[in-house]
Amino acid sequence: MFGVLGFLLARQLAVRDGSSRWEARAPEVAQFVGVVVVVLGALIEVGAIVWAVRWGRIRAGRESPMWALGMRKRSRLVKRVRRGDIGSDDDLPTLTVVARQMVAGGWWAVLAAGLVLVNLGQALIRVTSIGFVVLFGLVAALFALAAWQVHRDARRAATFLRQHPAEPHGALR
Repeated sequence: MFGVLGFLLARQLAVRDGSSRWEARAPEVAQFVGVVVVVLGALIEVGAIVWAVRWGRIRAGRESPMWALGMRKRSRLVKRVRRGDIGSDDDLPTLTVVARQMVAGGWWAVLAAGLVLVNLGQALIRVTSIGFVVLFGLVAALFALAAWQVHRDARRAATFLRQHPAEPHGALR
């Protein structure tokens, strides 16, 4: 995947006949639609960040007790929440904290969706070749995949919390 992206980027940067493909002009309609889509994506991103700040989502993420854990342990806990695997009853308070954090982090999907729109708008503004559109399309697809995964994980964590309601006292030892 990264090889394909690198090839497309290198091909777009290659200079032919003394001019770069980056300097070519897209049709006026594509540029106008691209600007509208970029502005819409930027508004969604700014709106998501303002909402997250106002509702304390960013502060809650910074103050999460999960930061005290190593990456491997956090990853294992997230996987267990995704699968709904409790293990022993001692793990339930910790898994509840992890699931609540995953539900609270669902807003990142909206941020990624805004990034998809920004990337697609940029591709429309600079429709200079099919390779350029494919490059921006792949980047947008990666952001869309990330948004889908965050949204899916938040839904799975909400299901986990409905199935295993528990108070998170004494969690994250």
